[in-house]
Amino acid sequence: MNKVFTIKNTTYLNPPKDYDDENLYPNFQEKLDSFKFEILESTNSLKNKTYYKFGDGDYYFLNKIPKGSAKPGKRALKISYSKLNHQPFIDGYIKNDKYASLITPPNISKFRSMLHREPDFPSEILYGLVSNKWLFENITKKIGIIGAKPKIRIIKKLMEHEEYKDYLKLDKFDDYISIDQNFACDNLESTKKKLYKQLEKSKSDIFLVGIGHVKSGILNEMKNIKPAVYLDVGIGIDALAGVVNLYRPFFGSWRNYKVSNHNYLYRNVDVLINNFGSLGNQKEL
Repeated sequence: MNKVFTIKNTTYLNPPKDYDDENLYPNFQEKLDSFKFEILESTNSLKNKTYYKFGDGDYYFLNKIPKGSAKPGKRALKISYSKLNHQPFIDGYIKNDKYASLITPPNISKFRSMLHREPDFPSEILYGLVSNKWLFENITKKIGIIGAKPKIRIIKKLMEHEEYKDYLKLDKFDDYISIDQNFACDNLESTKKKLYKQLEKSKSDIFLVGIGHVKSGILNEMKNIKPAVYLDVGIGIDALAGVVNLYRPFFGSWRNYKVSNHNYLYRNVDVLINNFGSLGNQKEL
């Protein structure tokens, strides 16, 4: 991988050949620096913003293509697209403030076809700044997390351990907000109601969000319920729960922590490994 795409204290295992060519995205380092400045400035000045991370799964879901995580019965929805009220997702995803996408040609092409412009930032930056813990070390305001209920429960339990807090370089998360892990898209209004009830009681200034495809219908509205910065980090939430695939971009050096003697926490966790990947040597606490 060309050095222009490096992010300090991270490893990208087996990256696509696209990253060998610096002309893929020559101003990557400039974007990395500008994103760091922007996210700190937005959080410190209490600006209300939503950052939407666009991936190929979002492309499939928004175009009703039953593939991968967008396939009915797989993860995002149980009912068929013919029975889903799909329009609120189409209307919602275009209303966010900033957008990120992976910078490889297939991903950029999908992004352009949907929003007809360039992404504001590479998604690689979002992954890298979770992986190297830069976000936790540098954000001084209150941080909350929003994710699937089983993963939020695990993170909350992990944060009871000093070793894990030292690893994250973070003393605490100020809010733990959860949604249903599977089929949250089936009834968008019900998912919104459950989520917003929790948000109304929250106190964080920035939220790290990883909620799958339901974000298209819900992310842009969160700042109206609880004024804050909402940063879509996707599988960054999996990393915090100690179940991230180390072959995901920039997570090759991540240490997956596990709560020992609490197997019940992991029984229903949707681990996104599929046919290629590894959790590495999990460290038990």
